[in-house]
Amino acid sequence: MNNEKPFGWKDKIGYALGDFGCNMSFAFINSYMMLFFVTCLGIDPKHYAIIIMIAKVWDAVNDPIIGALCDASHPKGNSKFKPWIQWGCIPLLISSIVMFIYIPNAPYAAKIALCLVTYLIWSVAYTSVNVPYGSMQSVITRDDLQRAELSNARSIGALIAQLPVMVILPLIIFDKENQPKGNMFIYVVAVMGIIGIGAFLLMCRMTTERIKPAANQAQKFNYFKTLGSFFTNRPIMVLTVSTVSYLALIMTVTSSMQYIFMYYFKNSNLISVATVIAGAPMVVAIILVKPLVKRFSKKVLCTYPFLAGIIATGIITFFKFTNPYIWLVFVAIAVLSAGLYMVLIWAMVADSIDYQEKKTGRREEGSIYATYSLFRKLAQGIGSAAVSLAIGWTGYKAALGANQAAGVADKIYFVTGLLPFLGTIICFVSMLFYNIDEKKSVTEE
Repeated sequence: MNNEKPFGWKDKIGYALGDFGCNMSFAFINSYMMLFFVTCLGIDPKHYAIIIMIAKVWDAVNDPIIGALCDASHPKGNSKFKPWIQWGCIPLLISSIVMFIYIPNAPYAAKIALCLVTYLIWSVAYTSVNVPYGSMQSVITRDDLQRAELSNARSIGALIAQLPVMVILPLIIFDKENQPKGNMFIYVVAVMGIIGIGAFLLMCRMTTERIKPAANQAQKFNYFKTLGSFFTNRPIMVLTVSTVSYLALIMTVTSSMQYIFMYYFKNSNLISVATVIAGAPMVVAIILVKPLVKRFSKKVLCTYPFLAGIIATGIITFFKFTNPYIWLVFVAIAVLSAGLYMVLIWAMVADSIDYQEKKTGRREEGSIYATYSLFRKLAQGIGSAAVSLAIGWTGYKAALGANQAAGVADKIYFVTGLLPFLGTIICFVSMLFYNIDEKKSVTEE
């Protein structure tokens, strides 16, 4: 008889705490790493773009390795994934702190080394936590609505973690001249990392892995066979293309927004306000997702709202606004258009894992999730490099501070809208090909 606890509020709160813990490190690094190394330490944007692409390739390679190890290893006790999270969170904290050591007077080569080496180490630690955590969703429950609830909980955890990063930290990190204070970064990331460890430990206590692998699956495993199946799995490939577009293009607004307020609108204090306004639609998506999932398929909810995003990002790209609040209205519309997609993407990945199990007869959630995560990491690297190269293309010079050359601010404004505009178009077109329609209980080939 199965004596496991039924799915309930502990699973949802616990799973939310997992992404909260991940974002205590990831959200800060994703939002402020470029600002620290380019603006505070003076690394050339072109050099930073090269560094981040090298680092992201390494980061991406880690994912299938960790995923394969998870699938090939024997579960410890009642958990296949939790031991990885418990051991990985400590090096994640240490590497996050070391990354933000402030060395403004060090040789240029030392700054380059700090940026590259610490990110390479951090990426292994983060992958060791994030891939097992993401893979857990598909083994907590098979129920479609419960998976949507877990996906929603994950989004809530991430949002709660990201709010202080984008709302409170700009008030701490920037000085009165709208320039970042390099010596403050290390203290902030240390506090956030300690909070993250607490969240991970609570998550491990509150969640239950209910779907167990077959006994022989923990012993016989071939990742290359899994990889071949991945590329013939239509729904996961659609999600991969749309996710790459979202992270590499749409999400660049979170990094470039700092520069548009520093140099175009000339008010870094508005970054906090901007985050609240731009993030509010995500809260709306989190509230509406459960009743909407009961009525519409995930495909519908994650495809057609992007049309509003195409219009909104097109307007802020090709029409110049001097009022930052008007500009933010359109940014908020673009965020809302992707809100349901971001909330439900994890449930769709879990559905795609089930789709592959039906096709191959093998349960390989760790490797499938990790391979999907590999492309997410590559996309994040492309996005970071794209922002850095775009900022460099505008003629921006960190040494000039607030006194940039004429025309730089206008170019920053243009690229801040253009990249999300292109990404939203790709997301909409790609999601049209997603072929799991749970409302019809069929999968179209």
